[in-house]
Amino acid sequence: MAPRCRQQSTVPKSTVFLTTSSPNSSLFVVAKSQVVGGVVIPRLQPSTTPQPPPSSKQRRQPSVASTVPCAQPPVIGVTHLLQWMDHRDAIYDLSSGTNNIHRASDILFGVSIHAKPNNKAEIIDLAYSAMNELSMIGVAGKPLWQLQNHDRHQTLDNVEYLKQFGTLKGIMKLVEVREPQSLPTDPHESSTSNATHNETLQVEASRDMEYIKMRPIDLIELLMDMNQWSRFFFNIVSRTTMVGTLLDGTEGSNDGKLHVFNAELHLPTPFIPPRECYFARYCKQLTQEVWGVVDVSLEKFFPSPTSNFRKRPSGCLIEGMPNGFSKVIWVEHVEANHNQVNKQFQPLVTTGFAFGATRWLACVVRQSEWFETMKGPTLVADDGVIIPKAGRTSFLNLANRMMKTFCNDISASTRNSWMQIPSFLGSADVRFNVKNNIDEIGKPLGTTVVFATSLWVNASPNQLFNFLRHDNSRKKWDLLSRQLSVREFAYMNNGKDLKNRVSLIRAFTSEGKTEIFYIQKSYTDSTVSYVIYAPLDESALKGLAQGSDPDTVMILPSGFAILPARLAGDDDDDTNNGTLSLLTIAFHIVESTSIRSSIPHESIETLYKVITDTVSAIMDAVMYNNLHNKWIED
Repeated sequence: MAPRCRQQSTVPKSTVFLTTSSPNSSLFVVAKSQVVGGVVIPRLQPSTTPQPPPSSKQRRQPSVASTVPCAQPPVIGVTHLLQWMDHRDAIYDLSSGTNNIHRASDILFGVSIHAKPNNKAEIIDLAYSAMNELSMIGVAGKPLWQLQNHDRHQTLDNVEYLKQFGTLKGIMKLVEVREPQSLPTDPHESSTSNATHNETLQVEASRDMEYIKMRPIDLIELLMDMNQWSRFFFNIVSRTTMVGTLLDGTEGSNDGKLHVFNAELHLPTPFIPPRECYFARYCKQLTQEVWGVVDVSLEKFFPSPTSNFRKRPSGCLIEGMPNGFSKVIWVEHVEANHNQVNKQFQPLVTTGFAFGATRWLACVVRQSEWFETMKGPTLVADDGVIIPKAGRTSFLNLANRMMKTFCNDISASTRNSWMQIPSFLGSADVRFNVKNNIDEIGKPLGTTVVFATSLWVNASPNQLFNFLRHDNSRKKWDLLSRQLSVREFAYMNNGKDLKNRVSLIRAFTSEGKTEIFYIQKSYTDSTVSYVIYAPLDESALKGLAQGSDPDTVMILPSGFAILPARLAGDDDDDTNNGTLSLLTIAFHIVESTSIRSSIPHESIETLYKVITDTVSAIMDAVMYNNLHNKWIED
């Protein structure tokens, strides 16, 4: 295999740094007619009534074998933006990184499992009990599970759960306080003190089901392998640690295997704290066709100050179906402290779906459809230009990397050190996160900055998603494209929903001269929508079309994440679908080609103006479209 090229720390000769009042605060890099970065984010609707799976066999994602020398970062002319920004400048870039470093708490937890003779045996018994509970609540009907009037997913009746699985102490407490949401109904609850347990924990419990085009054995493998699990659920799982393995599977299989994990979970916004806990994950083949994978918290054995929620028995039941499909029933049953969330964003978590079963299941659907997309044929662009299958694969892999990086960049994970821009600059709450890159391939060297804000918007997720992804409306919010024409000249569908796609877009002048090429990934399901994009230079575009290695292309994904105030029901439309969405806007720019320990004040002001002017443009468009009913149709 040819060695991958390393990025050069020098700036291309054709690059010109535009100056601001500070000689070191240049934010845009301009080179003739290209861009180093960009400014701006996807849905799969699980069916309520399962349909019989179609007949076709699943194949694995093909790999990209060719590796070519990497091109210089893309760069773009920004005369119109400079006029808008009072002669300030900026350049958007990409940065992400995940190091699975074992923290002292993880090591201590691993040691504590074996510190007491009974610890290991008690954890094994707890896992057995949790699997028994999951196998029952996973298939139970009413009155334990209640279908919401407008929501797809089912929610647990806590009083009924307490009657069937609670302790005598919990039942007596129910008679006393009559507030089941705050009851210690967990039959696995310990008397061990924990800082989290001293606070009022709210119960979140949901269940959903879907047919997945994957074999049970493949689903089991990705759930039991920590690295595969974290990669598969990258838009939920921000950090994982394997603490230890207490039971090996039967004859080397996953049947009977028991791991201990630590995991941090997040939403696509820097304003909602992540959730973290230690838990046991146990896998068992229940019948010839049905497998179970269950998680249950272990704070009773090791009260951790970093753990801020508890997993009651949660997981999935996987049943093998004809033609390589699997029927997956997913149950999420947890306790969390909603008081840790700012009141402005509490509606997302109090409904229980932000980290609920539907969101986890939607990730499985998305990834299974992505595998199918990778098997597609050649791509036909404008003017009949044929892009071979290798090129199509390169574009898809680059878009996938772009989405993973974006989700990592905008989360409130402990790996992202978010800082608030001082409020004296304005009323909007804008956070920024500084990243330094010395030698990581696929990312610009030097210092980059992610800056983001989240706000409630009076529009449905579908309305916002269509407005932000569509080439016809891009110039209404994209500052770089405001004076240009924008056109999608090629796209690759991802799954059954035609709005889920990877697009190649160009912005050009009235004379037809291309100023910017963009690659954009649009994805939406019932729990979240994304529109994520990054500029590409022409040489990178041509290389990718021929099948070059997408990992060597330097991009900076920016974009949008859209969360609904609640899950939409099948009878919802855009006029009654809550008409409220949480929109997160995030831009990732290059601050300096050298490593910096601090960001100049002039740069902070520029970041703030870029994002607040983008917010204003979007809100103006929302008001106009609501008033005149001019929303773009699907």
